[in-house]
Amino acid sequence: MKFLPVRVLAVASLLLAGACGAPQQGAFTPAPIVPEISLAVDEAHDPTEPFTVSAVDGILEAVTVTSDRAKTVEGVFNDDLTAWTSEGVMDAGATHTVTAMAVSSDGTVTEFEGQFTTEGREGSGFEVADVTPVLEGETVGVGAPIIVTFTEPAPDRKKVERNLLVESEKGHEGAWRWMSDTQVIYRTAEYWDPYQTVTFTAAFDGVLLGEDVWGEEDYTAEMVIGAQNISYADVQAHNMVVEIDGEVAKDIPISFGSGAEWEYHTASGVHLVMEKFEHKVMVAPGKDEDDPDYYETPVNWATRINASGEFVHGAPWSEWAQGNTNVSHGCLNATDENAKWFYEISQRGDPVEVVGSPRDMPYDNGWGYWVLSFEEWKEGSAL
Repeated sequence: MKFLPVRVLAVASLLLAGACGAPQQGAFTPAPIVPEISLAVDEAHDPTEPFTVSAVDGILEAVTVTSDRAKTVEGVFNDDLTAWTSEGVMDAGATHTVTAMAVSSDGTVTEFEGQFTTEGREGSGFEVADVTPVLEGETVGVGAPIIVTFTEPAPDRKKVERNLLVESEKGHEGAWRWMSDTQVIYRTAEYWDPYQTVTFTAAFDGVLLGEDVWGEEDYTAEMVIGAQNISYADVQAHNMVVEIDGEVAKDIPISFGSGAEWEYHTASGVHLVMEKFEHKVMVAPGKDEDDPDYYETPVNWATRINASGEFVHGAPWSEWAQGNTNVSHGCLNATDENAKWFYEISQRGDPVEVVGSPRDMPYDNGWGYWVLSFEEWKEGSAL
């Protein structure tokens, strides 16, 4: 244990008797009482152990401890304000700066600044394995989530979540929701503002994340938000109005799910564009080839909007029904021309808000996270 010496940065001047005139003959001027501040810390301090800042001949007015990772260390004063002791676990392998101020009974002030470094800890293998929908050079829609998958189960969800940071150029409100111990998803309260960059950081380097698991290096990813493409699909009106940046860009006649069976209802709720295929073979989900309802249908310009098989795609065989009758197995059937236009303007994360169906989409069907209110969404946070 070493005690760092005090560095006096400023000492308050004393108001002495007769300071405005000549001193009285024989008057006694007492020496100022200068407080001394010391920092008791090891050469390479164990990040799990507390340390103490002490004052002699004075009381501590303030103590602040910050790391080079922009984190503040909390602590408590003793009853007579002559010592401050840190609380909690610090980041490993980090440099910490301590500033303190003490004042004596005659008003003399001492200010102190010192630094120490915590011992490093070898990472335990827990780190970010994937962030979706972040691809280099990709622009995403205003409803895009941030889906983070880890290499192994989180040792402590609260500690992990506290070190997940999301920053946006235009500001936002958002929250995390845990889907499992290995996956957590971020969603905003309202759609992202368009045309900005969002930065995700997992600040894990040297952080105790629970039990005896220390984080590996930090992980950072950027997500570029593009145009505000929002589509409003009405099952009863048989159309989909597509707005781009608040202006109606196209009103597309649609044939939705027939509802001949429950699974053939197009689901109501906020869908998000997930992926796109110029050509795709649509296969009856969950049915064998010998089932009378089995089908394999090649389509063009298929834009997926949930995980259970709903797409916006070209369907030239049902052009007669588009805009007046619902005959599909649940997809949003359009002409090849309209489906191609929608395919070309769509970004992953673009909202498609479907209304008018008796079948509601579960929030965990694909990226159906906007089905939940923001208050409901936040209930899945560990914090």
